[in-house]
Amino acid sequence: MNIRSLKTFLAVARYGSYAAASQNIGLTQAAISIQMKGLEEDMKVQLFDRSARKVVLTRAGRLLVPRAAELLRLYENIAQNLDEQQLGGTLAVGAIPPTFSGLLPDALLKLRDSHPGITVHVSTGVSSELTHKVERGELDVAIVGPPPHRLHGGMAWNKVSDEPLVLLAPAPFTKQPLPEVLSSHPFISITRTSWTGQLIHNLLRQYRLRVRESMELDSIETIAGMVARGFGVSILPLTPARWNLDERVAVMPLARPRVAREIGVVYKMGNERQPLIDALKDSLLSVPKDPVVARPAITLSRKDA
Repeated sequence: MNIRSLKTFLAVARYGSYAAASQNIGLTQAAISIQMKGLEEDMKVQLFDRSARKVVLTRAGRLLVPRAAELLRLYENIAQNLDEQQLGGTLAVGAIPPTFSGLLPDALLKLRDSHPGITVHVSTGVSSELTHKVERGELDVAIVGPPPHRLHGGMAWNKVSDEPLVLLAPAPFTKQPLPEVLSSHPFISITRTSWTGQLIHNLLRQYRLRVRESMELDSIETIAGMVARGFGVSILPLTPARWNLDERVAVMPLARPRVAREIGVVYKMGNERQPLIDALKDSLLSVPKDPVVARPAITLSRKDA
């Protein structure tokens, strides 16, 4: 049994066929077949049910998957353990889409410069989905919004940045109190099931702001595009994205009080990759925050006008 065969085995288990694994790991199907037969001979068990038309793991194969993954993790961290001064290893990172506009790539550049031995694998998703993946051990760390509920034991969330909530309206826009804006324009909402959607709808309830909801979309960029085309108004986190500079969109910070969506890292405490997680967290914290362009703020209630 060798590390290379275990890596190939996990690829076959993940992608579901020799052909798919071949495309993703750069080995021919014949080479994969030879490695898998050798692995079965070394372990003296049958890992695949070859009577099926597609690759099906036997019970022994299914039991091997988590053990092989853990063995590879330990193997990848040997260099790190031998030389504590030079961090190295693989870090599986999840991130919500808005962070790809600036925060995440800037942080990854800093991480690459300061710790070239760290390899980062990045995937995307919504906050709740990514947090569950961290909890299940599929990701080491995720960059997400603040959890709306208490995390399960052993999980931690640390803030690294925030994004103020702003009103988006079609330009040109005549400033008026937020309640009047929302009552006189269709409201384009971000998905309620997302943590950002929950934050915004909690704000609306807290200030008893009524909206004429016309759309519920799952992408900040898509919502901004609909606002730019005059389909309505929205409340969103201010991200360093193109719509922030779109002349067709009037962007106004919410005033009294300032409300922001926080961004943080969620991870399992005691993770053997904690030094790598800390290095990523330091890189995120060191990213300069884009100053909010000076704009007239919009009030949350009529009495503040």
